[in-house]
Amino acid sequence: MPGHNSSVVEVDGPWVHRAVSAGGTRFHVVEAGEGPLVLLLHGFPEFWWSWHNQLVSLSDAGYRAVAVDLRGYGASDKPPRG
Repeated sequence: MPGHNSSVVEVDGPWVHRAVSAGGTRFHVVEAGEGPLVLLLHGFPEFWWSWHNQLVSLSDAGYRAVAVDLRGYGASDKPPRG
């Protein structure tokens, strides 16, 4: 994903980093596990790393845990400046 420092945002672990497009915006998501989906959204001014412990715990418990970097945070697209 261009435009960000992957060494800071895409931390290795028992999860997978993905890019998902929605409405013309690219979102960075981190996914772990299989099973029923649990969607994790961070608050201001955090990014997906806020949920790294829960990603592992939920995955171990049989869930598919997905943490999304909201627009403008982490490795998701930034809003246009103007």
